[in-house]
Amino acid sequence: MMETMLVLSTAHLRPETCNDWLPRAPFAVFQKGPCGWFVSIPDADPDDLPPDLAECIAQGRALRCDWLMFDRDAAELTI
Repeated sequence: MMETMLVLSTAHLRPETCNDWLPRAPFAVFQKGPCGWFVSIPDADPDDLPPDLAECIAQGRALRCDWLMFDRDAAELTI
């Protein structure tokens, strides 16, 4: 099985999203060492999804991706 991943800069996320929301996300999220996250793209958005992450997930869905990878060294994209 092959899955697709959109790579984005951690600059797309607010610190509150990274520190408070992602650790308790209701879908698969894995910390990528000290510098990022792997985030699965859920079928439906939870009601409390932060707007910054919602934008990134929408972009990933539009590109038919299965995962997002946030990395501090990735380029910041216009989304």
